Amino acid sequence: MQTEDLVAIEPAWLEKWNVSVPRYTSYPTAPQFHVLEKGIVAHHFSHFGTIDKPLSLYIHIPFCKSMCLFCGCSVILNRRPEKQAHYLKLLLKELDLVASFFPKKKRLSQLHLGGGTPTSFDEEQLCCLMRAVQQTFLFEKGAEISIEVDPRTVFADQAEKLKTLKQLGFNRISFGVQDLDPNVQEAVKRRQSEEMTVSTFLHARRLGFDGINIDLIYGLPLQTQESFQKTAVKILELKPDRISFFSYAKVPWLKAHQKAIREADLPSSLEKFQIYATTRRFLMENGYVAIGMDHFAQQSDTLAEAYREERLIRNFQGYSVGASDDLIGLGVSAIGFVNGMYVQNVKSIEEYESQLEKGHLPILRGFLLGADDVVRKWVIGQMMCCFRVDKEAFEREFHVPFDHYFASERKRLQKELVEEGEHELRATPMGRLFVRLIAAVFDRYIDKGQFSKVV
Repeated sequence: MQTEDLVAIEPAWLEKWNVSVPRYTSYPTAPQFHVLEKGIVAHHFSHFGTIDKPLSLYIHIPFCKSMCLFCGCSVILNRRPEKQAHYLKLLLKELDLVASFFPKKKRLSQLHLGGGTPTSFDEEQLCCLMRAVQQTFLFEKGAEISIEVDPRTVFADQAEKLKTLKQLGFNRISFGVQDLDPNVQEAVKRRQSEEMTVSTFLHARRLGFDGINIDLIYGLPLQTQESFQKTAVKILELKPDRISFFSYAKVPWLKAHQKAIREADLPSSLEKFQIYATTRRFLMENGYVAIGMDHFAQQSDTLAEAYREERLIRNFQGYSVGASDDLIGLGVSAIGFVNGMYVQNVKSIEEYESQLEKGHLPILRGFLLGADDVVRKWVIGQMMCCFRVDKEAFEREFHVPFDHYFASERKRLQKELVEEGEHELRATPMGRLFVRLIAAVFDRYIDKGQFSKVV
């Protein structure tokens, strides 16, 4: 087991530290994004097109047939096939428009299809989309090509869609599971039998997928330590390569459907933390490497290797191997990071289509990082991904002493969470569990947003 084993926590400490802070999938975080002038965006993309380095591509497919009550994603409820077919045409138009800013084909190190439910696309639509991507970009050797898979969309056809995904070159897939307990599933309106989950997983293994992730969520209504332990045991029997173990982020001011979850059904903060702590220990005892605050990977997985070699990056898809900092996002609400500027697309299909028809990139808002933002983004990224900040590496990167630049922030660091030496800041075993609090100390905009709680 890793030396950063779990530690006991007093309820009083939990009450003190269970405050609202960002998850730091970006810095600055999304509440700081503002409307961008189209001329600035176009100029920025044109300049980026002349830079010869690989990038990542994210494609957002927002459609779901029903709403899971815990969901915090950008989702459009839809049961009309023609609406999806029309959206695919718009995606291809955006892809062509983005490519027009590049004088030659860009190299692609990562591709991820997220949602919503990407596997709501049928096989012909998935093939069409992948052909367009392959014609537009050059995939790097060993590129990670991944997709989020809802088992409910690939179960009935006896793995035919999974076969198509394998043939299209997808080498990593992520199954949404969240919890196997039928009572919890009913409470969040996500009905997905254990048989469906296990059968779909085994189909994927037989097809040769050797990079399978399973998504789990703690803090859902009716969950207990005992009930979730049963889910954890069953999931470990499958031996997934990675497990994403997310905290339920309660943000009803952003996602009104979450109000349908009864407050009385939610575990207390202490119970929720104990579900996390117990499961984290269980995964580590069974050979998984704890990565960042919510990911786990088998020792031989590339994510574990990147963690050990301090090559991880954290973005809106969570933790990933640090192949490229630059990210193009396609589709409604998609977020990208292009040469020092965050960009987010419009959120409605109607506005998305309108902008594309005018020949405009459908970007509404974003944030162009200043010099101080770049410095803080680096520090927060190091702490979130490596649980430490190398002061000498900081000075080599930014040509200023860390202790001097962050003199006031260092005074606010809590000794229970961070150990500071001459050459580094390092999260304590307790600090690893509350790493968002450490990162928040370096966030200049921390008071300008509303966020979910740490637990």
